[in-house]
Amino acid sequence: MKYGYLIYLFICLSLFAGCDIINPEEQEAAYISIQQVNLSTDLDIQGSNSSNIKDAWIYIDDNLIGAFPLPCKIPSLKTGNHKISIGAGIQVNGSSMLRTPYIFYRFYQQENVNLEAGYVTELNPVVTYFDSITFGFKANFDDLSGNKLTSTAVSDTTVELTTDASKVFEGTGSCLARLLRDSGLVEFQMIDPVTLPKGGRNIFLELDYKTTHDLVIGLRSYYTGASTKEEILLSLRANSNWNKVYINLTKAVSTQVNAANYRIYFSAYKQAGSVPLEILLDNLKIVY
Repeated sequence: MKYGYLIYLFICLSLFAGCDIINPEEQEAAYISIQQVNLSTDLDIQGSNSSNIKDAWIYIDDNLIGAFPLPCKIPSLKTGNHKISIGAGIQVNGSSMLRTPYIFYRFYQQENVNLEAGYVTELNPVVTYFDSITFGFKANFDDLSGNKLTSTAVSDTTVELTTDASKVFEGTGSCLARLLRDSGLVEFQMIDPVTLPKGGRNIFLELDYKTTHDLVIGLRSYYTGASTKEEILLSLRANSNWNKVYINLTKAVSTQVNAANYRIYFSAYKQAGSVPLEILLDNLKIVY
């Protein structure tokens, strides 16, 4: 009995002594804080620096930590000096289900970032376009000598440039389409068709927009012999505030493998009794 008690006491002391092994003291984390990811551009070559970067894709020493909605503050058990890489995450076609680093933005990188346990390291990443990409179409609507969009034959109104400060997104002008009658169709497109690469080459349309009615955006593919094919790319919901969208054209263009060139078109329908129809666009770019 005596020996049994001693053995029991020894086991208990061993368990208490081993608590630090079983439940070791937790390591204090360092923190990385990012309020936003900004875009820097060469205005003459690349156009506006307008962007809609939703997420930060964070890598530490080339290892993905995760994708985090902005603004974010994330913990890291890695301390000391490390390389931090940040990808600018967008929502493809405006969908929260299609989140990815934008393929045309170069990752931000900073070497020897000192991560210190218990402290917050704030980063202010700025990304740029890759030098190798092509801008197949640009329209910032600041050149009041002309417009790069025109109404189509089926449209019940025309499209114009506006310098009204209350309607301009940035710069001196924006593109405006409005319908003064109670009901009807607004449709306009690029004046000049563009040649685009096929074979699965990544192609995106970027634009800033504000619209009182749902806005359909589509692609017209033109073939030798005057035949045309149309495809709706997506419909943007009415939005009382300016928004930016990145639209993936890759599949739509490559599917029309024998097309000679293409136009982007826009259309909206006003039902009788609905609010006055007004569409505003700015900073259109086709990049690949």
